Amino acid sequence: MEDKMSVLRDLQAQRNDVVGKLKRIEDKKASVSAEVYEKVKKEYADKLKGIDDELSGHIDLLTEEIQRLKDQEDVAVQSMKETKFKMEEVELRYSIGEYDEASFKKAKREGDARMSQLDGELRKIQENIQYYSAIMKGKEPEPAKPVHKQPVERDTELKIDEHILEEKLPEEEVALEELLSEEDAVKPEAITDSPGESGAAEDKGVACPKCGHSNTADSWYCEKCGAEILGASGSS
Repeated sequence: MEDKMSVLRDLQAQRNDVVGKLKRIEDKKASVSAEVYEKVKKEYADKLKGIDDELSGHIDLLTEEIQRLKDQEDVAVQSMKETKFKMEEVELRYSIGEYDEASFKKAKREGDARMSQLDGELRKIQENIQYYSAIMKGKEPEPAKPVHKQPVERDTELKIDEHILEEKLPEEEVALEELLSEEDAVKPEAITDSPGESGAAEDKGVACPKCGHSNTADSWYCEKCGAEILGASGSS
């Protein structure tokens, strides 16, 4: 069994080497011609495909390796939990004066280093599980996508704004608006009728005692027949 697993380890090492070279090729893309870049990239992409094809032929080994990695994952998670509890205990004992400053700092450094080590091991284990699982499914492993809240659609917000802008005014405001409009419409007529009102006042002048013609109030003689008005009105 160990000999079979060594085949798997060797293939994995080859694959890691090819993937690393592909990344470096990508980094150098801007410094070489497109023809050279495409040629070398294709060469290593073909090598990677060949390794993946060979790996996919060892389904039994992949299954065993995935199970072994999952067991390691459980151990790493448990170790991280225990280390975390231990660090919390150290902090509590330090807070009540059981540890001096130097002892506390030393224990904290050791705890932080252990947590960092376990975190790195756990990440590597999970990457390998994802990688082998993807090989068994016949596709490249995909990085886990972060979960995001569903974004608010801008179109929806815009429709809401337009709806608010298009809302009708309350009945009282509509009535006031109509009243103001009517008042604006009446104003020109009022201006036009002003001379008529002064004319009406002029029509109320003194009537001629002889012919009855209406004359202005300050007229001395009738504008029509020439008869004396003021003298006549004064005598009456």
